[in-house]
Amino acid sequence: MHLTRRYVLVAVLIAATGLSGLLITNHLRADTKINAVSYMPAETDLVLANPYMGFAVDAKYDNAVQPFRLAHANLSWRELEPEKGKYAFDGIEKRFNFALWKQKGVHLILRVILDYPREQSHMDIPDWLYEEIGQKGDWYDSDYGKGFSPDYGHPALMQNHERLLNALGERYNQDPQIAFIQLGSLGHWGEWHTRDDDQGFIPFPKRNISDQYAEHYVRAFPDKHLLMRRPHQVALDHKMGLYNDAFGKSKSTIDGFLKWYTEGYKSWLTDEDEPAMPDFWATSPSGGEFSSGSYFKDSVIEETLRQARLTHVTWMGPSAPYREKDAAIQPNIDRFLKTIGYRFVLTKETHEKEATPGKSLPISLTVNNRGVAPFYYNWPLELSLADGQGAIVAAVRTDVDIRKWLPGEHEASYALPIPDHLQEGTYTVNAAILDPQSGKPGVEFASDGKRADGRYALGTVLIKPAKR
Repeated sequence: MHLTRRYVLVAVLIAATGLSGLLITNHLRADTKINAVSYMPAETDLVLANPYMGFAVDAKYDNAVQPFRLAHANLSWRELEPEKGKYAFDGIEKRFNFALWKQKGVHLILRVILDYPREQSHMDIPDWLYEEIGQKGDWYDSDYGKGFSPDYGHPALMQNHERLLNALGERYNQDPQIAFIQLGSLGHWGEWHTRDDDQGFIPFPKRNISDQYAEHYVRAFPDKHLLMRRPHQVALDHKMGLYNDAFGKSKSTIDGFLKWYTEGYKSWLTDEDEPAMPDFWATSPSGGEFSSGSYFKDSVIEETLRQARLTHVTWMGPSAPYREKDAAIQPNIDRFLKTIGYRFVLTKETHEKEATPGKSLPISLTVNNRGVAPFYYNWPLELSLADGQGAIVAAVRTDVDIRKWLPGEHEASYALPIPDHLQEGTYTVNAAILDPQSGKPGVEFASDGKRADGRYALGTVLIKPAKR
């Protein structure tokens, strides 16, 4: 009997009873169907640098030591539109290294900023806009920092914001490099809150105003996943994702963010009731960044992982430990990266032992998503055959919707057409998730058998001509 490195098959014949059977070890076993075989790849424990998940680095700097496939850019309106109607897209894209990240296969998360507190007094909207709104707003100096909070209800601000978002949408809505859009614009850091403490009060717009800003994003980016800082009715209506910029702190995440979206809440800024969005993560991402502090020490890592599982985190950044070099906490960083987002494991592949040229080979896959979230874009699942030299001789893009692979086990079945001209011999079944832009495999499985081209080799099938 021929043994390969991928499976061991031990046949035990039970001649005394007139029955024959197969005792299968390691990866290959007989299926309940008499002519079918199943292949079970070994699961790997590697950290996978997969698209649309993991750490999101600050797009201005190429200094990460941890694996990543996302970069985050805060786009200041002041820098975006220094003169009314003249957008500095080329300068913005150079500053945030768009070309570098495209070369490295890194997608971008964008957030528009109108107010970013800093050490020095400054303004994040353009001077021309400051004059158009009659200089209305609040200059502040607080524990947050210093800056200017504009009057969000001013008609000129709202009209110009819609125009700005339309320009951004024309530039980036169809750009495959852009992964997600965070609804910024309102509040300090674009986080949809303003100061309301013992240092003073800065008014935050009521829902009838803030919803208009949200709708600007909805119309400008119909093809992108949008994320809001906390649940609002407009987020529920448009099936948006959410982001938690205070991840790591139990009070902020478990008693705040988690309760907001599972139970709903009354806004402390506007005294309006906001809805629950308990299943938002099933169709749109849960992201954010870490609060200040260390969350990867042995004493706290279990709590960090608990928060990731409960809030179904897909990505974290730019406040995240992607520059961390401490070997003592590296195993905990690895655990975190293997927990968040999606983690697809090919646990079983089944097909008939033989197939005929000109016919189809039915193939069934069992995939276990061991992560805490799905994959959010409709990338195609490909099934293929490779000859003895590894060349792909047949392939089909299935209609399987991998966005439905929520955490847990999933079945996928499809028939692979066998070319009429295919020569008799033994061929290997392969599976891959393709990047629609390149047409090449773009997602790693946590399974053994990865080929040099990114496909995953599974079981073998004998191609034989039909009997005459």
